[in-house]
Amino acid sequence: MQDRINKLESLVLDLMHQGSSSSHTSPMPITRHSPDPACQPGRRLSKSDADSETVVVSESCRDMSPSPSDYGSFRHKEKVVSYVSSSHWAAVLDSITDLRNHLAQEDTTLPVPESMRPRAEPVKPQLFYSGQLEDTPASIISCLPSRSTVDRLVSRYFNDLDIAPGVVHSGQFLTEYEEFWRAPENAPIAWIGLLFSIICLSMHLQQTPPTQPTALAPSDSGHRRQNSQLVENKRLIDLYKSQSIKCLLLCQWTKGGPHVLETLILYFLVECFHLKDMEIGIWILVGNIVQIAIHMGFHRDAKHFPSISPFAGEMRRRIWAMILQLDFSVSTQLGLPRLVREQHADTEKPRNLTDMDFDLNISVLPASRPETEVTPTLYVLAKLRLLDVGAKVSDVATEPQPHSYSDILKLDKEIETARDELPPILKWTGLALNVSSQTMVQRIWLEVICQQLRIVLHKKFLDPSRPQQLFGHSKSACLTAALKILELQRLVDEETQTDGLLYQSHWRVSSAFNNDFLLATSVLCFYLKSHKGSAETGPANLDNIKRSLRQAQQIWIRQCADSKEARKAVTALYHVLGPTGASSELQSNYDTHGTPAHSSMPATAISYFPEYNFSDATFGSVDGFNWQNFPAELVPSNEHWVGTGDMQQMDFSAG
Repeated sequence: MQDRINKLESLVLDLMHQGSSSSHTSPMPITRHSPDPACQPGRRLSKSDADSETVVVSESCRDMSPSPSDYGSFRHKEKVVSYVSSSHWAAVLDSITDLRNHLAQEDTTLPVPESMRPRAEPVKPQLFYSGQLEDTPASIISCLPSRSTVDRLVSRYFNDLDIAPGVVHSGQFLTEYEEFWRAPENAPIAWIGLLFSIICLSMHLQQTPPTQPTALAPSDSGHRRQNSQLVENKRLIDLYKSQSIKCLLLCQWTKGGPHVLETLILYFLVECFHLKDMEIGIWILVGNIVQIAIHMGFHRDAKHFPSISPFAGEMRRRIWAMILQLDFSVSTQLGLPRLVREQHADTEKPRNLTDMDFDLNISVLPASRPETEVTPTLYVLAKLRLLDVGAKVSDVATEPQPHSYSDILKLDKEIETARDELPPILKWTGLALNVSSQTMVQRIWLEVICQQLRIVLHKKFLDPSRPQQLFGHSKSACLTAALKILELQRLVDEETQTDGLLYQSHWRVSSAFNNDFLLATSVLCFYLKSHKGSAETGPANLDNIKRSLRQAQQIWIRQCADSKEARKAVTALYHVLGPTGASSELQSNYDTHGTPAHSSMPATAISYFPEYNFSDATFGSVDGFNWQNFPAELVPSNEHWVGTGDMQQMDFSAG
């Protein structure tokens, strides 16, 4: 019956495309056109081919009639209505016919003992859920730690964190910082909120646990002290975040004003620091930041307004650049349209300068340093270069009207050009020992963005209903990009371990990374399910795809304890690859007696869904994943949760 339904759906799609072809194009069938050589699989488009191929392809593929999956994915549940565009990984999974119903049950939960439930986190962002307050600036300032502690945290922010380069000018802030300690009562309340956000981010870095925590042994006093410290750090993080929120409320943040945008951006980063899955409230917060910035004129370049000093003008460019990145990143993660449109803004890109290159007293802004000189702003500039073309790709993916194939090919060339024009220090050439772990993560992230853009641009042409003789180039580009991203996922997973080259920067691997890894995983799952039995050659053959997906499956399994999206990826991979990979992964972590063996897999992830008791004989299916397929001996029968702040570890010693 399912096979017949699939065939019927395929027939309907074919009829839709034939109808679209007859009504929107010439009477001649599209297959009568000679295949454009630029569209052949694996062929790189040279600049000399640009003009000729554009004419041929635009004539043969003038209107790309959309398939149902091109409109995105819409879900209407009891309490939630949600939509994601067709470029989002969740929509890709939903387009797999026989997986759709399984994933529709993703929010189904079973009753479990209270003692086994992870501690519920407050809804993010807390700024939207904070009511009226009676605090005063004095009572908020009283929550600051000692001057020596604040000094250390501020120093860590500017020297080690580098999470929002340029949003706060170090020279200007430190001048204001000294003034604050001389007369705390005179400091603007928005600036106090900025200070609390800075020390909160620094506390997050101090609190960041290793990437692979081990099971907590009750007899290990060292682990107990460490966990006690983590709990205290978590308490301080929550305290400092709450004070930053209070400052924003007291200064009436929706009206804007000095220090408000800077505080909001850093507060946004506080909410996202350890965020495993992007939440809709974060996107709404970004929308508020965009609206306030536009209200304050940040979307117009400072050169138009003589009253804005050169220093203030450059800082406005830096802040606007950060807002553009937040908008693109969060919108992409949630599969929603961008909020900022280029036609409404003319703010120039910031210059490649260090904070020491300019200050409040300058009358003329110095020239930008060459891109061979690394500054904190260089990475921002490199990312903006990719986002310029990324914005066009995002629009093609989210706009309802179809685009000609010639537009697709032009954007493909723009992606490649933007990648080639990245600063040499930030181009991905493989792991290197002569650069910092921070620079390596930046290189990987920029490469992931390039490949993600190619997937979003070409994904729709993987649909079997598309004539492959015309769209072979897109198919090859999409699959190759997905395989590259999963290879980078494997590398990041390996090198962020305790002895890895990227361990010092493992905290930088956030939900933004995971979104692109999920997209690549979903695209390859879709391809396997929609191209059964097809003979492929080259780097994107079926064996290579399955091998990459099995490696990704092991990584997603280890993240299931903390991420709902990782659990969905495991469900999809189990459905596509079968139970072999997952079972062997579990088996490898237990000895012949069912006792956890030494492994890099954290104890929290050995049972994929830690909130469920898999030894319960009545347990059936969650998210479409029939866990009864796993042999009972592979599941620990005695599991005890040990709370460690926002971490959850499992103690097997009682068993």
